[in-house]
Amino acid sequence: MPKKKILLFSDWFYPGFMAGGPIQSSFNLINHLQEFYDFSVITRDTDYTDTVPYRGVKSDEWNILPNGMRVYYFSEKKLSYPAMSKLINEEEFDIAYLNSMYSPRFTIMPLFILNKLGKKVILAPRGMLAPTAIAIKSWKKKPFLLWIKNSSMIKNMKFHAASLHEADHIRQVFGKKVEIKIAPNLPGKIESPVTIEKRKEVGSVNLINVARVSPEKNLHYALEVLLNAKGKVKFDIYGPVYDYPYWEKCKEILSRLPSNVECEYFGPISKDSLPQAMKDVHFLLMPTQGENFGHTILEAMICGCPPIISDRTPWIGLEPLKAGFDLPLEEQQKFEDVLHKVVSMDQEEFNTWSEGTRKFAAAFINNPDLLKQSIDIFN
Repeated sequence: MPKKKILLFSDWFYPGFMAGGPIQSSFNLINHLQEFYDFSVITRDTDYTDTVPYRGVKSDEWNILPNGMRVYYFSEKKLSYPAMSKLINEEEFDIAYLNSMYSPRFTIMPLFILNKLGKKVILAPRGMLAPTAIAIKSWKKKPFLLWIKNSSMIKNMKFHAASLHEADHIRQVFGKKVEIKIAPNLPGKIESPVTIEKRKEVGSVNLINVARVSPEKNLHYALEVLLNAKGKVKFDIYGPVYDYPYWEKCKEILSRLPSNVECEYFGPISKDSLPQAMKDVHFLLMPTQGENFGHTILEAMICGCPPIISDRTPWIGLEPLKAGFDLPLEEQQKFEDVLHKVVSMDQEEFNTWSEGTRKFAAAFINNPDLLKQSIDIFN
């Protein structure tokens, strides 16, 4: 029996990395499901916030990547409605998968074309239907959502929710009758995990933050926590600057950090470089205002770095398992108390937490239901 053909649309895709989660989510989905479905990807030839095309990629034509993925990279010059329509009409596929909620070029434009063709569509909102997300520029988003809800295209559309929580958000916007497939985002494939023992001294701790610099990732909050840090603290910051006025506010706090806190900004980092960056890091400090999944959090746990995060992600109930801390943002003192706790940890106690974190990550990654749920998205 021939495999179903899936045409996936995404603003950014491999080898890009600066858009973070959406790239990882779609790449991992294809990487795990290539055995079951034939995927082709339509994307742009530049990374998030970048203007220079990827090296080694042929723009405006189909590419077969070394891992076997088939990808069409649009140049900015050629990315237009007529070109997109021509490309879609030339392709033979069973289902279109949209890896975004509001993208003008890779959600809205394809939707018009796919609706005319009567094609089946799966839309992955990627957390963008949460009330807090809709509230940002709601004057643009609400009319668009209402248009989809009342249009004929909703009949050929189903949604991919990464959690029960996200499924509730979808129903709040589009009603209780819409079809929803629930499947958590898949982690990256791990060929040969390496366990590295990290040296931990009482009175000092190495922390890391890996996220785009923007209000929703809450770096400002993390820096405020560090203003009251005791002991020796090293804090490494990675990620592209998305909101420059916000980054200026963060730099103002950076200038006021006490002398016992060493902080450095390194810029964007690729997923492949993360294990090396986390080699000597003890904890991930990322008090995000909300995550649909949080690939960075899982990556940190795989590397034996317990996360210190907010309780607004799927990664909750960590502390009893000695796998990290998920704390309410409304109580900053709890973050400061945890910071004091991790600074005070000795080698033996840290090893217990690091191992508990790895076990937690391994249990998630090796759960056979994850793959089954993702396969079912396209059934």
